[in-house]
Amino acid sequence: VTSRNLRDRLYRELERNLAMKVEDGETADTFLVSGRGTLHLTILIENMRREGYEFMIGPPKVINKTVNGKLLEPYEIAAIEVPEEYMGSVVELLGKRRGQMLDMEASGPEGTSLLKYKVPTRGLIGLRNAILTASRGRAILNTIFDSYGPWAGDISSRDQGSL
Repeated sequence: VTSRNLRDRLYRELERNLAMKVEDGETADTFLVSGRGTLHLTILIENMRREGYEFMIGPPKVINKTVNGKLLEPYEIAAIEVPEEYMGSVVELLGKRRGQMLDMEASGPEGTSLLKYKVPTRGLIGLRNAILTASRGRAILNTIFDSYGPWAGDISSRDQGSL
């Protein structure tokens, strides 16, 4: 499969998929594909793989805005239901990712707590697996887009090991 074939396929997808955006990359064989989230892009990737296309995918990146000369990034509201014994490690994870606690309440008779955070979207990349590891698989994480807000600063991508 040549990059020309890949390019034609991506631009054909734009005719059906109105929420997608495709731009040429820095070289002739790279493309920047933007969508409504990782699930949206995963469906495109899987369909193209089944059609016989071979390509490499880079890590996801959050789309920021610049308004009146200020850099803004998307923020999401994260609701985490976690047993109280694992709450400390979950709070620590969200703090490292620039999360701001909005609410904390006891939510059930099983000793669970409901935490609500406002977190930059780039802080959520990889957070689900980290929370599941910290809570031994007993936490539930739900997120929803809230608004664009000021740049929150640097967020470390990996604490240990290599990828």
